[in-house]
Amino acid sequence: MENLFKEMAQKIRIFMGISIIEDPYEKNSSETLLHSIPLRAIISDVSPASSVWKMPGIVSEKTKQIIIEKKYESLLKQSQKIRIDGEDYYGYKVNGRLSYTIEQDYLRAYVYIKKES
Repeated sequence: MENLFKEMAQKIRIFMGISIIEDPYEKNSSETLLHSIPLRAIISDVSPASSVWKMPGIVSEKTKQIIIEKKYESLLKQSQKIRIDGEDYYGYKVNGRLSYTIEQDYLRAYVYIKKES
């Protein structure tokens, strides 16, 4: 897997952020994004039909699967958005926590572009 990761990995940028609750009664909050952190990841497209099964309840325009090294787990958990090839993606969250799977020394997560309605 290490050789595959070295050959296929592309640069992505992870944006950390601070969420401030402005009104606790109406649950209004605002986000302030911090500087981005560059990482290397294996990126693959996910078909629209497959994304419905992998991310239930999410209507997305475009979905990608990213695989990063396990040592960046905390960065992935705290990320507010992920930029891949100039497009901003958001991580799939379940109950407010980012959903990902750990496979040996790597993490697999799904990111998507929100569909405008």
